[in-house]
Amino acid sequence: MQMLPDVSIGRFPDRFAVLNQGWFSKLEVATVTPQVGRGHIMKEFSDQDGDCLQKSAAYVSLCYFVFLLCEYRMLITFPNFHMRHLGFSLSEISSINAVSAFFSIIGPLLGGTFAERKGRYKSTTVFCIMVGALAFVALSFVPRYDKLNYRPLVDFDCDAGLRVERCVNWNTCGEALDSTDNLTKIKLSSCHYQCPKTGHFTSPYPLHLCFHGNDGNICVVFDADSHNNSLTEFESHLQSWPYVEVPAQGNETTTNSSQAVEEDVPRAHVAMCNHLPLATVSFNQKQYQGISCRPKREDCSIHCKVVFESGGRTVYPRQCEEAFGNPSTTFWSYLILRSIGDFCLLTAICLLDAVTIWSTVDYEGCYGRIHVWAALGMAFLAPISGSLLDYYTDMDGRIDFSPPSFLSAIFAVICCAFIIVLPLHRQKSQQFQQNILPTKDVKFFSGEMIIFLTIVLILGMQWSVLFTFLPWLTMDIGCSAMQTGLACTLMFGFSVPFLLISKNMVRNIGKANLLVFAFLFYFTRYAGVTFVSSPWWTLPFALMGSFTLCVMWIALVAYGQKLSPPGYSLIMQYLLNILHFGIGRGLGSLIGGALTSSYSQRVVFCGIAVFSAVVAFLYLTIYHAGLRQRKKAILNSAWYPLQTRYPNGDAKANQPIVGDQDDDVESSPNSRQGNHK
Repeated sequence: MQMLPDVSIGRFPDRFAVLNQGWFSKLEVATVTPQVGRGHIMKEFSDQDGDCLQKSAAYVSLCYFVFLLCEYRMLITFPNFHMRHLGFSLSEISSINAVSAFFSIIGPLLGGTFAERKGRYKSTTVFCIMVGALAFVALSFVPRYDKLNYRPLVDFDCDAGLRVERCVNWNTCGEALDSTDNLTKIKLSSCHYQCPKTGHFTSPYPLHLCFHGNDGNICVVFDADSHNNSLTEFESHLQSWPYVEVPAQGNETTTNSSQAVEEDVPRAHVAMCNHLPLATVSFNQKQYQGISCRPKREDCSIHCKVVFESGGRTVYPRQCEEAFGNPSTTFWSYLILRSIGDFCLLTAICLLDAVTIWSTVDYEGCYGRIHVWAALGMAFLAPISGSLLDYYTDMDGRIDFSPPSFLSAIFAVICCAFIIVLPLHRQKSQQFQQNILPTKDVKFFSGEMIIFLTIVLILGMQWSVLFTFLPWLTMDIGCSAMQTGLACTLMFGFSVPFLLISKNMVRNIGKANLLVFAFLFYFTRYAGVTFVSSPWWTLPFALMGSFTLCVMWIALVAYGQKLSPPGYSLIMQYLLNILHFGIGRGLGSLIGGALTSSYSQRVVFCGIAVFSAVVAFLYLTIYHAGLRQRKKAILNSAWYPLQTRYPNGDAKANQPIVGDQDDDVESSPNSRQGNHK
């Protein structure tokens, strides 16, 4: 290797190595241009290192391909599909996703530390993949429970008062009516006799509804010939009516009559809440203290239809919720298994990413090409899993999730076999490890780093909302599992060409600009799906996921590795995964669940779309008005040596390295000295 002499101009003494072009042509995967935090210090690598890096990158690509085949079913879309099938509400789904996401953060911290200290990357990765696969297979056997929501039966009995069906989800009958200070208008109509034993529902005498008070009584007559059209209205504070709980009675012999209105008359074997009209009643602008009906008949009661109005709108008693199965068993068993699965899978992802970091320092080109195989793995299994789910759906709409789960487990076993057999290891040369191993007395956080990590967190939250709530919205408009899988296939398949040219995209467009594009595509995707009413129209918006996830992730990694100081590559990679797929996913699920509990999903998606556009504008402004101008000022006061060739092969010979986008131009060596680099 030919070395440049020591140079001391201004405050910049440093030493640069000029790379042999023939050597570089062999080793693209180990580009020797460490990113911004590393200050483009030229490292010397041997030909043996280059060959080893090329092989290691190929092995990692193969493992990514097989691993993502099994991960798709387990982590990406169908778990939320599965949770809705099990009977979970949208709030329960968001809670489970949030808890499992926060719990999974512990995995990379424990697993990564153990693997690094003990040097057991292979065994730790295999263990996490196998345990995660078993946990997600076990999810297929979580017992399902069904929730039946319905309005309770309600009518007015002249003897028993207002009768409301006793719901099992109420602690007391006092929960039947919502508390309010307003008067409730009670409309009675279609009053008739109910005689369960004799079956006589008619009377030769007209029915009277009488109101009793201290100043006199008044009765309203229901004409037998037009009782369906008659109506009596009075007002009262229903919440002040005392109630009596009437337990369900045994089945009684009932003789039907053509005049009986069965759906309006609660059956005898249903538990009831009788609210007695003992409070003040306002009728015809006068106050009364009681209500009765006449003429009475033996073994008969008089029932009327009843409608409530408050504040000018019709109100109803609280809904009944009846569960078939054990909701607690289903919820807690699913939460525990899902948390274990997410814990292991996020750990496995971070460990594979760590091996990738050891395999290349070309975080713009080689890292993107490695993830081409990851995208292909995600795209391959998605429609197959969706088709299996549609095929194993019975006439009652019950889906068997075990076939795709077992298929994913098979690929998990294959992936573990590849990890065991292939010689995956980190590089041992001193020159290479100087770029990876941490050094002391180096400042990690800076203003730009904090802004960047905040952007990573926001992107993770936006991905989480789509991950959690988009499957629910697509199922509401009739998307099948196969269509959901096809949408993901298009998303990851469409990203392959962009991953292949990731180096050109990052260098020509710029890392910060790619992040802005990700926010803009989030804006378009969130806004677009709110207006979709046909399942097939979700596919064009699914294509945008190529930029909001795949391309965005390459830009994040390249930007993060550029900002990280020498020796902090692994820490940065773990931090990116934890922020985006851990903390961001958990916060997104919590915030999305809180918003969807108050607003419809379409309104929430429109709001997030506006938020994405605002963040894109703010970040673009901050970057170009602040961070970029700061870099230009640093460059104007710094000295850069001429080189025979820019390491990525783009710059012409004997030209300074200032031809890239501003977010790819490095900080001055003076700043490196300030950080003890």
